[in-house]
Amino acid sequence: MQADGRRSARWSARLGGLAFLAVSVSLALAACNGSNATPQTIYTTLPTSSPGATGTPAAATPSATSTSSPTSAAESATPTADATAEATATLVPVTPIVSSTTVTSHGPEYRWTVTFREPVISGVTPTAITAMNKSITTKVNAYVSSFSGSDLPVVAAGAGPSTFAGDFSVAFASPSLLSLRFMSTTYVTGDAHPTTEAGSINFNVATGAVIKLPDIFTSPAAALPVLQTQAHTALTALLGSDLFWPASVTMADLGKAWAFTPTGLELTWSQGEVGPMSAGTVTIGLPWSALSGVIANPGPAAGFVP
Repeated sequence: MQADGRRSARWSARLGGLAFLAVSVSLALAACNGSNATPQTIYTTLPTSSPGATGTPAAATPSATSTSSPTSAAESATPTADATAEATATLVPVTPIVSSTTVTSHGPEYRWTVTFREPVISGVTPTAITAMNKSITTKVNAYVSSFSGSDLPVVAAGAGPSTFAGDFSVAFASPSLLSLRFMSTTYVTGDAHPTTEAGSINFNVATGAVIKLPDIFTSPAAALPVLQTQAHTALTALLGSDLFWPASVTMADLGKAWAFTPTGLELTWSQGEVGPMSAGTVTIGLPWSALSGVIANPGPAAGFVP
């Protein structure tokens, strides 16, 4: 009986302690609920993923010991004004910026010299910038190599070196298309006159890809007869009997120097190619309306066709 009494006393003491603890916790909670203090939120660190294939770093997470006042879902979901403006700006197509750099070189003992004002593109996406500038540099290098690699004569006493001078102009620039004209003048020491060569390069601004002349038509086979007829008519009106028109014209012949313009397709021939040397370079424009039947839609030139 005494043993049973001692067990009962121990259980009573334990129950009393638990009751006291429960009351203490209840009072503490009540005190917290009644105060104006903001309860802290303790974050636990979650596993973070390593950067992906694109190199984007994983999002940082708070450390296990860091504390912060809770943020409402509305606050966390609403982007700031700056973030919204930045996101919007990246979605709005922009016209590329065209600046320039001057390329110069010379041969042994200044047997020849080169000066070329090369276009440099900026202001659009990095991928497009890289692609366009690479294509431009490749084209300019080809012009320079064609000149410097040719069999140029030795400079005679009292004469100047052979020279090659290149330049460019912007034919058309928009958020979707960029057309650049090239014009290079070659003088070979001892010749009476220099000669001028026309060229061009055209781009899809969004991707930086080069656009070839056949790309703007439904098919080269359908477009070539139309281009031949209209180009011959326009050149005859410009040069008359001085026109040199080959018996067979290919799309490659027409695509050496061409450009988009707001009013029509611009075609240019180098000096002496379709007319006398005295005529210089020869340029014509074929109205987009006259080409509408063979313009690809969708396609690079579809926006010009009425």
